[in-house]
Amino acid sequence: MRRLERIYSKTERIVARPRFSGWTFLRELFVAAILGGIIAVLWIYGDTIEQALDPSFAGSAKYLSEANLKWAMLGCGLFVVLLLILHVIDFYMRIIIITEDKFVYKAGLLSTKSVMLPLNEIRYVDVSQNFVQAIFGCGKIKLITEGEAPFVIVIKNIVRPQKCARRLMQQCSYVRESTGRPRLCLSIAPPAHRK
Repeated sequence: MRRLERIYSKTERIVARPRFSGWTFLRELFVAAILGGIIAVLWIYGDTIEQALDPSFAGSAKYLSEANLKWAMLGCGLFVVLLLILHVIDFYMRIIIITEDKFVYKAGLLSTKSVMLPLNEIRYVDVSQNFVQAIFGCGKIKLITEGEAPFVIVIKNIVRPQKCARRLMQQCSYVRESTGRPRLCLSIAPPAHRK
């Protein structure tokens, strides 16, 4: 993805390059904790669980044995590592570039998604954060374009999304002024009365 940045920096001036949040890796930690907890409960109460499920229980766990649970733990560990690797690849294969007149978003390795929006077409930028995202300083941005069938793009896990949205709207206003379109306002103010 750095190739995309090098291409644009040679032909156009990059105004902003928002980053994605690394706090999203907590999801893998959460999955690992849940799977580890399930295996720990099965390990500790294996005999009791098998006794409750099997009426011909012989006294020691047959299916929830220590050897089987070691393999289950290894499988769960490999699953979490695979999730982490896929998430890291996804994290590093996403990029946002705001140039003087367009918004560029590219994501994916094998199946890529590329969006290039002219800044004078962007009509609305919505920033949303839940409580946890606000603590960690990340959120999502939704861009809506003009037209009868507006195009909507949602980009998640952006660091300081308000700052990114302000910079994007500022650049959109500059482009709109240079093309003779009305400037966008960042604050909501009551319309002025005309005489």
